[in-house]
Amino acid sequence: MKKIIVVDDSAVLRTTIQNALCSSGYEVLAAAQGSAGLFDALERGILPDLILLDMFFPDENGIDILRKVKEKYPAIKVLVITAMNRAALNKEIRQNGCDDILHKPFDLDDLISAIQRLSWS
Repeated sequence: MKKIIVVDDSAVLRTTIQNALCSSGYEVLAAAQGSAGLFDALERGILPDLILLDMFFPDENGIDILRKVKEKYPAIKVLVITAMNRAALNKEIRQNGCDDILHKPFDLDDLISAIQRLSWS
């Protein structure tokens, strides 16, 4: 079973994604405290196959979180989920190691398709 961690500041979106992905056969953990929750899980040895990462948090920069994940855990895939769809931002996200970008709003079928498209090697 593939393991996914969802990192988004919206509790509603985290819960919605978690429920949909669990129903599709994934093991899903929601990191409620942004990067603190994510890195706490990673440091405790909870290593997912994929991280769903929002880019904008009240007190954090998603690019910095992405960079840290890819520096410390390069084998973990990262699918960025963001409401911002600007060419410069998309380029910066890709340059910092994300494996794919999905723009909000998206439907859950699009999310599941994006996850399935990623290589799980």
